[in-house]
Amino acid sequence: MTQAILYKEWLKTRKAFWVSLAAALMLAAYACLAIQRIVVGKGVEHVWLIMLLKDQTFLDILKYVPLAIGVALGVAQMAPEMSHKRLKLTLHLPYPTNRLILWMILLGVIELSIIWAFTAGAVAIYQSTILPHELVSRCFITSLPWYLAGYIAYLFTASVCLEGRWAMRIIIALVAMGIACVLFMQPAPEAYWGAMGALILLVIILLALPYRSVYRFKEGLQD
Repeated sequence: MTQAILYKEWLKTRKAFWVSLAAALMLAAYACLAIQRIVVGKGVEHVWLIMLLKDQTFLDILKYVPLAIGVALGVAQMAPEMSHKRLKLTLHLPYPTNRLILWMILLGVIELSIIWAFTAGAVAIYQSTILPHELVSRCFITSLPWYLAGYIAYLFTASVCLEGRWAMRIIIALVAMGIACVLFMQPAPEAYWGAMGALILLVIILLALPYRSVYRFKEGLQD
């Protein structure tokens, strides 16, 4: 049954996954090419100076990509459950509800993690050929909150899609936008490093958010 559930979720998300992976890798390649143009034109030392003196990471083009991918994957996976009225049928499967929701969410998290790993890995591999490891680490730490924002966007989107009442959907969406604004408020490199533990804890806590929407749906709280 678990394999069948995972396969069902994969069928819903595969197009969004492949498109998101391709888009993320193309934008990562563009960010690397932007650095390479400077290296060719003015030398690698100029890149180092810009990064050190102007707090530049050359990764701004990737800043909102995880957020957008998290929303897209959440919609692709969860919106059909409500628009096609599948959720009620899904919840009547001979399978524990908690485990069912866990596998649904876990598949989305795994797909996002694969996209993040390929994207961040591609950038880090390129940067390691021209930058010292301290600057590569600085770029990774700077981009880490963006990837966490992608998980947060996915979990909030899943919760909104699975929620049965529009008033609560609006409230959840507003909370999500508030958290997103906080995560992108500070542009300085490594600005969120001190709060990284709290952000990771927040992601873990938000794993329970889709459960809440599903149980509200089961209790008949629907428009």
